[in-house]
Amino acid sequence: MKIGAFVGKFYPPHIGHLSAIDYACTKLDIVYVIISKNQERENQIRKLSSFEIIPAELIKQWFEEYYKNNTKVKVEIFDEQGLLPYPNDQDKWAKRFKEQFPFINVKIADESYKDFNKKYFPEYDFLAIDRNKIDIHSSYFRKNPQKYINFLIPEAKNYFLDIIKKEKNNG
Repeated sequence: MKIGAFVGKFYPPHIGHLSAIDYACTKLDIVYVIISKNQERENQIRKLSSFEIIPAELIKQWFEEYYKNNTKVKVEIFDEQGLLPYPNDQDKWAKRFKEQFPFINVKIADESYKDFNKKYFPEYDFLAIDRNKIDIHSSYFRKNPQKYINFLIPEAKNYFLDIIKKEKNNG
């Protein structure tokens, strides 16, 4: 069986992520959406964008709800506590990943991660996705939530609409 891992912060999850996951589902038997949980990285994002921290558990709930009728998609959290954010600690990250997910045999990512995967996951297949197929990235949303609200996965949208509404009322 081909069991893939699509790893990210998904901060927040958007239709570009869904497109990549759906594409992977056409090529693999099972696709794991693996949400990286790293407090240091979350704090960096907050400092750079004043963006509210989203618990990995909530992101996991959104994906599980969205894919509740798709038996090919599984959602897990990867605890990166104690590891420095990417691109640091790559060797430690890979070791911990393999320990937590020994059943994975395909890494799913855009081409920019191909060398990383070749170096740290040589025994895995690599499924390249087109990150720019849909022109949305989480960083766009973090910089301008109102402009990109319609790019979020439906399960996350109300959460952010409430935040935007609160900010308007307080501003």
